[in-house]
Amino acid sequence: MNLKQKTDLMWKCLAVAIFSTCTITACSNDGNESPPALSYMTATDSALSTAQQVSAERYVKNGIYLMKKSQATAAEGVANDTAAPASYSTTNTQIAGVDEADRIEYNGDYLFVADLPVWTPSHGEVKKVRILARENDYSLTEAATISLQENLNVAGMYLYEDILGVVSHSFQYYAMADILLDSSPWQQPENDTYIDIYGVAEPTSPNTVSNIRIDGGLINSRRIDNHLFIATQFVPNLEDLPDAGTSNRSLVNLYNAILAKNSSELVPKITINGQTSDLYQLTDCLLPQRATEQNGHTQMVSVVKIDLDNPMNFSSLCLLTEAHGLFASADHLYLHARGEESTIVHKISLGNEIRYQATASVVGTLGWQSSAQFRLAERDGKLLAVTTVGAWSQDPEHMLHILEQQGSELVEIATLPNESQPAPIGKPGEAIYAVRFFEDRAFIVTFEQVDPLYVIDLTDLYAPRVAGELEIPGFSSYLHPMENGLLLGVGQQVRNDAIPVSGSTPLETPIEEGMKVSLFDVLDPANPVVLGEFVWPEAYTPVEYDHRSLSVLKTDSGYQFALPSQSWGFDDSGYWFTQNALQTLEVNEADRTLSHIDSISPATEDDYYIGSYEDRSVLHNGHIYYLRGNQIYHALWQPGATVDGPY
Repeated sequence: MNLKQKTDLMWKCLAVAIFSTCTITACSNDGNESPPALSYMTATDSALSTAQQVSAERYVKNGIYLMKKSQATAAEGVANDTAAPASYSTTNTQIAGVDEADRIEYNGDYLFVADLPVWTPSHGEVKKVRILARENDYSLTEAATISLQENLNVAGMYLYEDILGVVSHSFQYYAMADILLDSSPWQQPENDTYIDIYGVAEPTSPNTVSNIRIDGGLINSRRIDNHLFIATQFVPNLEDLPDAGTSNRSLVNLYNAILAKNSSELVPKITINGQTSDLYQLTDCLLPQRATEQNGHTQMVSVVKIDLDNPMNFSSLCLLTEAHGLFASADHLYLHARGEESTIVHKISLGNEIRYQATASVVGTLGWQSSAQFRLAERDGKLLAVTTVGAWSQDPEHMLHILEQQGSELVEIATLPNESQPAPIGKPGEAIYAVRFFEDRAFIVTFEQVDPLYVIDLTDLYAPRVAGELEIPGFSSYLHPMENGLLLGVGQQVRNDAIPVSGSTPLETPIEEGMKVSLFDVLDPANPVVLGEFVWPEAYTPVEYDHRSLSVLKTDSGYQFALPSQSWGFDDSGYWFTQNALQTLEVNEADRTLSHIDSISPATEDDYYIGSYEDRSVLHNGHIYYLRGNQIYHALWQPGATVDGPY
């Protein structure tokens, strides 16, 4: 056989492999089977659409083949807006009107608490939701208990009028890289998301409305009015496939077996009250416009919209791409994923029908030190993002991007720094510790030796600029904007003697001294100042990494704040101890002052350690409920208040 004949035969085989599902071995030459030459398509900045150059089915099957092949190779190689005034506090959220799941909910009369799992010798691991009634004296009595499935982990709850939604998952979400490992939870058959909906019009007798199961690991969720939005990530778990092996013949056999599978085996299912159906049709899935027959991808990002008033009424959207997190405004949901020194964002509208809108790729990632969701914002229909290039390097570079939708693309219309504003955000070596957008400003905290607080003027979205800067010891990991130019910062203090003088270099990184809460005046953005601060030595607060731990209540005179703290040290006998408390603070708007009201530290009889990361509180008409572990304590909003409980 001459060269031309061999070349013609090769192209004929390739055509058969691409355009049909016949066996590849039928076209092999001299019994030398050649597996398909495919490439995996990672998070892409390409706009998404229905099938163009490649069908969604072939795209997914190619991805499954690449995943199986990679596993075989790896095995061989061992490789806020501020909330409106109310008489009681609710979950502290990033955006007003966009609710986030939490382990405690309150409607003014009843507390709903998702208990942390407790193991008992008689019943094993017990998971439940407790409903507690508020009495006239603000004491609590248990009204009812809802038992939860013991094999699930509660991600959080939503309370909407007389409906309680409990969102759970069987495995935590993992990034795409973990798929290549045999031990990856993606390969577990029970990597699913659950939404259990209960009627609580009569809290003493809650009733089950719907039990919903969605194939796919939970990315995150949000609630807007009566609609619950769930984002999941799904990878088909095909059974009865031959081993990948490493020989050409075994790879060909694997690919043919995958091609023979029915498309219904590739899509996630949704089960509502025992009735199972496909979440969507594979032909409706959107994939990168640049994808070809030689590309593949296994992951399906599903965005599901559930009507809490009628859970049988749902709609869904399928994107054949990656997503590692989300940000939601009142009108849009933005799914974001890490690229190679870039961030990919997909915009989805949340109207009567959830629809894909556009895709963007911006330079830099959403970092690692600060919350990713707070680095994104929406203003006047435009997307704002703060990213970092070289987040793990010794000299990271930070920038603000402003993007506007043009067709199916989010196009960058402005950046900071820029030609007219060339000064960098942050000093050399500083990482971003906190970002907060509020009205026509952005606040960014960077830190290495001191805490520069930058105030960004967003009055003109086509020309953002740094309006002011403030340097103080320590750093803020969370920023909470208030009215009248007040800003609360929660983070850590550092030793003043470790801060270098101008022109000198410290011998070591400053030591974190303790938890710090600061009140800033940013009314004049060109001259931000510190109005007051409190420091708790050798302590931290979960608010530093989970904003839901902070309780906020707008009052006639200003704001009330409550945040859990945990301190540690050695007692006089040399024994290590930890102490948990709820710190209560007050901001007076007229006086522009920050006051520490009380440190609520109930005596407990627990003989085991419970971290403070899931502690919460609720403020109501001068009363405080402090959820410490699984126990609730009550106190008045006043210094030295008596603590009642536990409940």
